[in-house]
Amino acid sequence: MRLAAVGIFLLLPFLAMSSPFAQTRQMTLPASDIYELRIQCGAGSLYITSAEWQDSIRVFAEIEAEDKNKIEYQDFPEKYVDLRLERKGPRAILKSDLKKNLLNSLGTLLNPMDPKINLTIEVPRGVDLFIDDDSGAIHIQHFSGHLVIKDASGGITLENVTGNVTVADGSGKIVMEDILGNVEIKDGSGRIDVDKIRGDVRVTDGSGEISIQHVDGYVTVMDESGEININDIAGNVLIRSPGSGEMNIERVNGQIVTQN
Repeated sequence: MRLAAVGIFLLLPFLAMSSPFAQTRQMTLPASDIYELRIQCGAGSLYITSAEWQDSIRVFAEIEAEDKNKIEYQDFPEKYVDLRLERKGPRAILKSDLKKNLLNSLGTLLNPMDPKINLTIEVPRGVDLFIDDDSGAIHIQHFSGHLVIKDASGGITLENVTGNVTVADGSGKIVMEDILGNVEIKDGSGRIDVDKIRGDVRVTDGSGEISIQHVDGYVTVMDESGEININDIAGNVLIRSPGSGEMNIERVNGQIVTQN
């Protein structure tokens, strides 16, 4: 099915700043009969929250870059930025990145400019999220819907989420608090802090300290290296293939099992 661009695209006035230069844009897409939002984004921060009072997906994008040539930057978004909010059947697709077919032609332009697209997204209640992120911090709070996050690098913070959460992360700190649903984390490196989960927790970790507490379900951890701290768990705790690092497990109502 061919993508049909139905988002309302509004170019806001150019913001004259010393450094970095920035332009802002806003996109809106009616969310009637949309059950899923898929986000594909490159470098830049990502902030998402539910907007129960509206029936549209709203995106606020700030395109910023470091560059001494102001005239050159003013043309940069139109020439090199791929920023689209579109509908494909019952799904919404948000694309935020540099145009791939132009990357080779940028040459030395990319390094001094260090372009980023920072996104703030308001999503109606009950729309599930699938995020494929390159780099930059991700912060999601007061969100209702299932979450699937694939992240190369950058910190991830999730707060007050109603729905199951799945995260595959390359590197960066992960913080989750007040999740009403099951949590699954596959992490390469970086500290993991999980607190107040009303569901089950599964963690597969390469390196970095792990802290899991106040879980209503069971906890399963597979870890290669790093300290593990687990406490206040209602169900069973299973530690599979424990690696190097101190392990502290306290106040578990179920069984504690370690499998080498």
